[in-house]
Amino acid sequence: MTVAPVQPVGVPGDAPVDFAALVDRTIAKPGRYLGNELGVQPRDWDQAWPAAGVRWALTYPEIYEVGSSNTGHIILYSILNSVPGQLCDRSYLPGPDLAERLRERGEALFAVESRRPLPAFDILGFSLSYELGATNILSMLELAQIPIRAADRGDLPLADPAAPPLIFAGGPTATSNPEPFAAFFDFVVLGDGEEVLSEIGLVVAEAKAAGLSRRELLIDLAQVPGVYVPSLYGPGPDGITQVPLVQGIPARVLRRTATPMPHYAMGLVPHIETVHDRLTVEIRRGCTRGCRFCQPGMLTRPARDVEPEAVIEAIETGMERTGYSDFSLLSLSCSDYLALPAVGVELRNRLADKNVSLTLPSQRVDRFDENIAHILGGTRKAGLTFAPEAGTQRLRDIVNKGLTDAELLRGIRTAMESGYRKIKLYFMIGLPGETDADVLGIAETCWQLQQQCRDLGRLELNLTISNFTPKPHTPFQWHSVSTEEFQRRQQLLRDALRRMRGIKTNYTDVRLSAMEDFVGRGDRRLAPVIEAAWRAGAGLDAWFEAADRTYEAWTSAIEAAGLGGRYRELELGEWSAVEGMDPDDLAVFCGQPLPWDHIDSGVDKGWLADDLRQALAAAVVPDCSFDGCSSCGVCGPELGHNVVVPPPAIPEQRPQRAPASDRVARLRFRFSKTGTLALLSHLDLVRLMERALRRSGLPVSFTGGFHPLPRVQFALALPLGAEADGEWMDLEFTQPIDPAEALQRLQAQLPAGFTLLQAEPVEVSAASLSQELLAARWQLQLRPGGTSAERTAVPLAAWQAAAAELLNSSAWMWHDTDKKGRPRQRDCRPFLQSLSLDAVEGMPETVELRYGALVDPAGRSLRPEQLQHWFSQQLDAELEIVSLRRESLQLRQSPKA
Repeated sequence: MTVAPVQPVGVPGDAPVDFAALVDRTIAKPGRYLGNELGVQPRDWDQAWPAAGVRWALTYPEIYEVGSSNTGHIILYSILNSVPGQLCDRSYLPGPDLAERLRERGEALFAVESRRPLPAFDILGFSLSYELGATNILSMLELAQIPIRAADRGDLPLADPAAPPLIFAGGPTATSNPEPFAAFFDFVVLGDGEEVLSEIGLVVAEAKAAGLSRRELLIDLAQVPGVYVPSLYGPGPDGITQVPLVQGIPARVLRRTATPMPHYAMGLVPHIETVHDRLTVEIRRGCTRGCRFCQPGMLTRPARDVEPEAVIEAIETGMERTGYSDFSLLSLSCSDYLALPAVGVELRNRLADKNVSLTLPSQRVDRFDENIAHILGGTRKAGLTFAPEAGTQRLRDIVNKGLTDAELLRGIRTAMESGYRKIKLYFMIGLPGETDADVLGIAETCWQLQQQCRDLGRLELNLTISNFTPKPHTPFQWHSVSTEEFQRRQQLLRDALRRMRGIKTNYTDVRLSAMEDFVGRGDRRLAPVIEAAWRAGAGLDAWFEAADRTYEAWTSAIEAAGLGGRYRELELGEWSAVEGMDPDDLAVFCGQPLPWDHIDSGVDKGWLADDLRQALAAAVVPDCSFDGCSSCGVCGPELGHNVVVPPPAIPEQRPQRAPASDRVARLRFRFSKTGTLALLSHLDLVRLMERALRRSGLPVSFTGGFHPLPRVQFALALPLGAEADGEWMDLEFTQPIDPAEALQRLQAQLPAGFTLLQAEPVEVSAASLSQELLAARWQLQLRPGGTSAERTAVPLAAWQAAAAELLNSSAWMWHDTDKKGRPRQRDCRPFLQSLSLDAVEGMPETVELRYGALVDPAGRSLRPEQLQHWFSQQLDAELEIVSLRRESLQLRQSPKA
């Protein structure tokens, strides 16, 4: 189905959307859409937009909190903005409320910085990192008013204002097997994007200048190494393998590799809390451990270490520039970065007095030692995660995990000796060669760990039990999984663990795993299935909200596409299909064409088959980064070679110092919060201030305890969406400081809209700021609710009569519930100091209220939404707040303005 762009009459296609009408205080977490993060390049968009040769939008198909935490997303955004003539903006999956508002107003989804509608860009790039994530991409394309299928986007030159943008996908799932999603994308980028995106931009710029048609441009793009254009390929004689339909493009498309660039990691610092709210720096790309179930380990070879000096510089500089209190070192296997102990200790030494913590993703338990335990955490010790994967030594050998029971026990004991008592362990069920004894071995392993660590204290384990799903480009890509058997084995493990204490377990829904497998190893016939499931409301989030309904929508879509038999065949499966084959039959079986054979990961398909035979014999293959070459086929001039940095000497550990907590000086700041910054919550404002203080280098005093925080106090939290002209904030310092200098240094670290108006000294021993609060003055505009067409103006006389009635009332009773849900009521009339009401010039439906209200020692006062409620009752009409402003907070002893 073609989606025709809808553009308001008289508005150019590249004009900004009406942001104020789309995003306001009624939208959940409006800070997601502001595009004003620290690190955003200031631009005059009216000049930058027409000057750009190619306009990119990297569109992450998850909500902002997830997308802005993705290191790859931010690195690619930063790289593209450093290329002359290229411009890159960002967009994210909107929340349901904003999505509905976009549809109601007929406006397209927009990019967060320029606020231009997505159809106005030249290229939209989506990260496809999960098999079922394609439904989110379809949602974004629909909201952007762009045809969801590439075949419906026409053949106009890209420079034509009516031409839709080029739509492409990248990421691990796109690289692994793009065929199920091929119908939705103009092209797919395989592998690392740091170098290839710039090359794509140059090709697109030349095509725009030459006026090439869309198809001519796609043919040119297909010449770029690492770019796969699905429309230029079709089924070969076997009906499965994709072959070129035009001359001059490669029969097999080789993925790209790039050298990690850690200095790009500090690109943006969000003002709202995100999933990974820390600085993240990559230390090693690729993994050669050779775990036979692990697709990332096969698709990211060779392994490439980052030089220790570059990591240390990126972290040290990044912490100064961002103000983060936490940082993370990123790799598929951080423990295989041999320089980790030296780098970690050096960073701990350099940042010893900065009150920061280090976290690492899942680690190799066999490499976890006292050095790594020392560098983790800091002032706050995070949790530990290990992945034994299987419950018995035999099964770990089959999957080539390279982990013995003794190494597992030694790593857990080391963690406990370092103070850890809660540890998370990842296991999988359904692995090739697994028996009931292996499943029960998970419970036995956990019991043995608890028993053999009893001398060190009580060990609590959080277990995640995943269902193994075979992945393309791995030795287990030929494995067959039975959903029914998954359910039986999950129950077997539940029964075994039920008798054990100190263990919490989370299981993956087997239906979700079955659908991942069906899509992940599918072909182009799945496009109508994905589209139909999406149209039935079975998006990615739906799996976690209504799994039964979502599963039914997917299976119905599969049946409608005529693929029900294939799905049932996969779902029933044979648990150990390949185990009983003789070598000749196995060779024939593994030689069959697969839908992803034209995607060249660099790993030879014959080597994968040989490694499968090794698995059947429970033979362990060593890690080629540290032992001999395993001849997988990756290393060479195209993809490079393993780069392993020898471990440097570990520096002497310096004692960690608690942040300074002396309370020597105290300053009281008056500030304003205006513009779009009003759409940040109070907690976001506190987080923003803490990071600004870190960047400023001011001698701030910290609290004590497990989680030291700067001694900063705001007088009274502002409601979301409220601007403010005269707020108060107290800061305490460890040494005397000039108020003017403190104001200047701190203001330099604050975003536009947060203005420090004055700073005055206050006695450290003086009453707290909250105890000094006396009253607040508010200004708000009210009007009848509904759309402009539905809205009926209320005469000013009726407003005035309602105000008079309220003022004549002796009590204003407010009914709500306490934190425990118990009903309560209180009289708010005594809080009122003054109330006035006026018409708003040029806005006949709107009135402006001004009122003053006392604030009690607990921070309670007369809130704007309470007045809104009482006026609504008096007028018998639904009212909405148009604008909200706290004009001032009055203190009992206010410093002179």
